[in-house]
Amino acid sequence: MVNVQQALENLRDSIAQVIADLEVWSTLQEVQDTLGLPKVDVSGGKHKYLRKVTAVASDDTIIRVAQQMLICYPGTRAQPSDADLQLFQDALWWIESRGIQQISNTCRYRIIESVEDTCFWGRLTLREFFAPAIPISVYGCDSMPEVGDDGCLYRAFADISVFFGEKSRQIKPSRISVAKYFREIGLTEWPDRRFCLLVERLVHPEVQLAQNQRVLVERLDELLQQEDFELRAEGSQAGLPVYKVRKRATAACGVPKYIIFAATEKPDIVIDDALDMNIRIVRHEDKCLVYDRPPPAGNLTWTKLVEWWCKQTNKPSNDEETRREFGERLQASLQSEAERVFLLLISEFSSQS
Repeated sequence: MVNVQQALENLRDSIAQVIADLEVWSTLQEVQDTLGLPKVDVSGGKHKYLRKVTAVASDDTIIRVAQQMLICYPGTRAQPSDADLQLFQDALWWIESRGIQQISNTCRYRIIESVEDTCFWGRLTLREFFAPAIPISVYGCDSMPEVGDDGCLYRAFADISVFFGEKSRQIKPSRISVAKYFREIGLTEWPDRRFCLLVERLVHPEVQLAQNQRVLVERLDELLQQEDFELRAEGSQAGLPVYKVRKRATAACGVPKYIIFAATEKPDIVIDDALDMNIRIVRHEDKCLVYDRPPPAGNLTWTKLVEWWCKQTNKPSNDEETRREFGERLQASLQSEAERVFLLLISEFSSQS
């Protein structure tokens, strides 16, 4: 378990450090205003000033600023490094999960040990495999091992010769196990979301051939299910499934809320489970519509929405009156005449096609 307050303090320091390193005094104020950081009166350099700024900012402000910097940093001189952004992301994930690690260290060890006998990086290089999932420099991936002809991992000593007097001796590469390497780069220190990115990468069709993907999915899913998680297919690439790590469905989980729309009053929502994105509407649930079907493989069309509405109201999908009621319900949530005209045109076009 991680101390959430400490994660927040680390986030304050990281934000101050990154902005101070990227900006000069003449550009600092605009970045500060755009991010919505408070103004303070303190003498000293940029780093001291910004540490005071982030120290007096509220927790909500710090979280919002970190989220905004992840999406788009407003400065024009330079951009935060990938390592900095990944530190922000991990801190936010720990805060969202309230510092709770749901996937145990034991499960993590067993999953990594289960790929010991495989070239888990598939058709990619090690660096290509790690890049989207594990921070390249944050967790020590800068000095990656080399892959030997036997498919095992080795320390990069193969080309080093050491001289002893007049003779030289080639140092043999040192083999390292997959499990040891992952322990070295912080396997047990990652938030659950970071570990899940790794698992999803291991079984991604971009990485694995179809047969290897099937074997790995079966192997890893069995281990995840012992912790009440599972690998769930939620899309496809080139005809092969793309898997996400999700909480296993239980009676207490409620109905998935894939799309919340057509609100006549703004709903208040909370995220009960940041890992599984379990959303709960705590206010004005009766003022909005909740599309609870898994997202379709293609676009969510008007026809599919009407079919969903008809099922919700227990009426046949070819019932014209039901379609009209759905259109009126959507119209009631719109704020401008232009939006209403646009919706009317869509519904008319769909009814003719």
